[in-house]
Amino acid sequence: MSLLPYPLLVSDVDGTLLGTGNRISSENKRSIARFREHGGIFTLATGRTYMEAKRFIDELSLEVPVILCNGALLFDPASGHLSPVSTLPADMIRQLVANALERLSCPMDLIIYGIDAIYITQLRPATEAALAAEKTEDLNVVSLPSFNDLPDVPYLKLVVIADPQEMHQVITWSDTLTAFPIDATLSYDNYFEILPRGMSKGAAAAKLIEQLEMEPKQLAAIGDHCNDLDMLKLAGLGAAVGNAHPEVLKQADVIVARHDEHAVSHLIEHHLLPTASKKTAK
Repeated sequence: MSLLPYPLLVSDVDGTLLGTGNRISSENKRSIARFREHGGIFTLATGRTYMEAKRFIDELSLEVPVILCNGALLFDPASGHLSPVSTLPADMIRQLVANALERLSCPMDLIIYGIDAIYITQLRPATEAALAAEKTEDLNVVSLPSFNDLPDVPYLKLVVIADPQEMHQVITWSDTLTAFPIDATLSYDNYFEILPRGMSKGAAAAKLIEQLEMEPKQLAAIGDHCNDLDMLKLAGLGAAVGNAHPEVLKQADVIVARHDEHAVSHLIEHHLLPTASKKTAK
């Protein structure tokens, strides 16, 4: 039985768990192992799909469900089962894409996430290079002549990638999409995501807590960007990495080290383990 005040720790991946070279540092791994040795439960909540997150799931030997696609998809390592929480139909995705192409004048890329594939058309060089850096044998990237050629399957999200200085235009555009049953979130300075309504890391974390027969006050969560806000609000202890978005820094109960300074390790060693200092004010 765990005597930890926060026996469940859920961590964001990009900009939080991952450090230099998009790797999990040895310091983070050691502290996660120590947390688990003390009875803690550790898992991830990420905007990534299973294909993109698989290497981290395997590397950490995770045993409880992982929150994927900002809450639209859950993966159970015990059964190997992927469970879509909610999806967007192909016709709606096509309408959203057509609307974006008609209304947005800034340079951008669109990426559509299915359950087992990512769909793209021609990408700008920077986006193509970033996607190639993440490419693994598990990541199925389908290049289409046009998004009109999307297969008639369920989709998890639409991502709009634009330069940070252009993102205000994308956000303003998303505010006009009131006819669609969607939610939207800024998951990184240049990544804007459109999801099925009601889907978020926080909503998925609440489902996970219920499944584990725990309470929100037993959850510690750590993140860096706006798509982490509702998860941090739900948690008994919400932590922001030192490099977090200003809104995340404002909401967090504690602020820890930067993501490239072993932020997850800092949270565990200073706030979660029995020998850790008590929760401090912001």
